[in-house]
Amino acid sequence: MGTKSTYAIILTIASAVFNLLLYFTGFQTEKLAVGQHLQWLGFIITIVVLWLGIKAVREESPGKYMSYGKGVGTGTLISLFSGLMSAVYTFIHFKFVNTQFVDFNMELIRAKWEQAGMGADQMEKAEGFTRMFMGPVAMAIMTPIMAVFFGLILSLIIAAILKRPAPPETQTS
Repeated sequence: MGTKSTYAIILTIASAVFNLLLYFTGFQTEKLAVGQHLQWLGFIITIVVLWLGIKAVREESPGKYMSYGKGVGTGTLISLFSGLMSAVYTFIHFKFVNTQFVDFNMELIRAKWEQAGMGADQMEKAEGFTRMFMGPVAMAIMTPIMAVFFGLILSLIIAAILKRPAPPETQTS
């Protein structure tokens, strides 16, 4: 198994464990308002795993050199592979484990709509549309898209830090 695949699996497992921790501690259910702020910890997990994955690819190359483009590509591929695997887990998690996620989330959203002055008819129409985008299938579809989007942005930054150009005598024209 390649280094990119290994780090994609690590990222997928770390994300799944993080989601389960949020669920079992109530931060995806009763304490969802606080749990939404804890989602940033998942972002930190992604940064750490991408950093380690890009660095591992650099360290296994001859001379331990890595271009900026290779670093960005590595991080993006790790994110893509992880996003595809995470999509399967996301579906399972919200379809079979945390089946009430949409209901808890709608409670929070309805409160915000009420504060914004939305009428009952408007909220009812908006709720149907919102529930559709929070279902397990929609979330599973959005998972790899968001993983690649954020993975690319993070990879652009991480690769700029970790790049190590080859010395001039080893570069070919």
